[in-house]
Amino acid sequence: MPLLKSILTLIMVVIVGFSSSSLPIEVNRLLYIPVEQSISYSFQPAHTEVFNPDTINFSINTTNTNVTIRNNPGNNLKVEAFKDGNLLENLEYVELDSGNMDQDILIARDSPLFVQIDISQKTTGLPDGEYLFRFYSENERLKEIDPLELKVGYKSDPQYYKSLNYHPKDSMGIKLYFPSTDGKYLIPVTRFVPYNDAILTKTMENLAVGADPATTLQTGTIIPDFIKVYYSGTTVHVVLDPDSEKLKDNEGLVMALDSIVYTMTEIPQMRRVQFLLDGKRVDDLVPGVAVRNPWSPDTNPAAYLPYNTFDRYLLFPYRPDTSETETIRDQCHILFDTLKEGLPDDPMAETVVPDDVELLNVYFLNGTLKLDFNDAFLEAYSDERHKQHMMMDSVLYTFSSIETVRNIQILIDGSDGYSFADYSLSKPLTQPLYLNPEKH
Repeated sequence: MPLLKSILTLIMVVIVGFSSSSLPIEVNRLLYIPVEQSISYSFQPAHTEVFNPDTINFSINTTNTNVTIRNNPGNNLKVEAFKDGNLLENLEYVELDSGNMDQDILIARDSPLFVQIDISQKTTGLPDGEYLFRFYSENERLKEIDPLELKVGYKSDPQYYKSLNYHPKDSMGIKLYFPSTDGKYLIPVTRFVPYNDAILTKTMENLAVGADPATTLQTGTIIPDFIKVYYSGTTVHVVLDPDSEKLKDNEGLVMALDSIVYTMTEIPQMRRVQFLLDGKRVDDLVPGVAVRNPWSPDTNPAAYLPYNTFDRYLLFPYRPDTSETETIRDQCHILFDTLKEGLPDDPMAETVVPDDVELLNVYFLNGTLKLDFNDAFLEAYSDERHKQHMMMDSVLYTFSSIETVRNIQILIDGSDGYSFADYSLSKPLTQPLYLNPEKH
């Protein structure tokens, strides 16, 4: 016993010595337990910080007595992320396949347990920035080991696909509204499909398919099953299947119905949607979701902001409060401020106009809106053409959302003799036909 105590004392002195030195010890933290095991976590290869990671290789090692744990595929490790010292709730990560459920796993000196964890930005859904990650096991045999920490930095490089004014031969473009990956917004996407006279039915069928993975939006159908769709005057009638499982999804039902409303009212002359259940009008689809009267889209002016999906930007309409404005000039300044500020509480909804661009004046006459900017407008994103296209699409869609605006004239310090992002600014412009092409 005295010999054992001397050895343990010597080990503690060594550990204290390392802790007092400038050598980092975060990569491999050791815990000595009574059965004389030495168990550690480590990254392979060893590192304390990573930038734009995909898969992290994590190992559990022992240098003495073997350890047997029960396998729990997908849940062998717990991962937490912190931003500015605050724990982020509901972090998404994926532990890659690691054997069969409840299988005994032997951790030995020459046979550590290796676990691969996907913490890529697309998987975690975390905005650009720096985070502290903690990795640890909740297994009863390992739960006393201190978490292993890793500094993680994310910086996305999304591209923007410019809007189009043409469609492929024998095709038609339909604008479909799908939920963003976080479920906060409905984002319009243009899908080109073979031309068909049954536009209402084809539009509903394509909406039911869901977003193409190329958009990196939510995939799979979100809308309830429908039996048929037809129109009367300016109203689209959608006959829903009363047995649809989607009608039981109370949490997502309102957004699903909104996606139908915004999609179907993009069709010319269609203004509202009447939902029917098995061909009949009903008061409520589910408690709290009234459908006796037709649903209409919000037609208040909208600022088109870029939503960052990490792979690409998608412009979407965000409607700031313009209820107290008295003139088009007032509405324009609120919309412009929104384009410059984005949504401060949501880093995924970014700004689209640089800070140094100013809206000097606004003129409106006979449906033409003239927007007079300072010369910083011409220098915006000078080395990023795709962002110039995004800014122009945003400006044209944003200010065209004012009800009485038919076209837009962009001036620079009062003059119209300029060009920007493939656009000649010498004449009034209209918003492009097809926003956010689904595929590049």
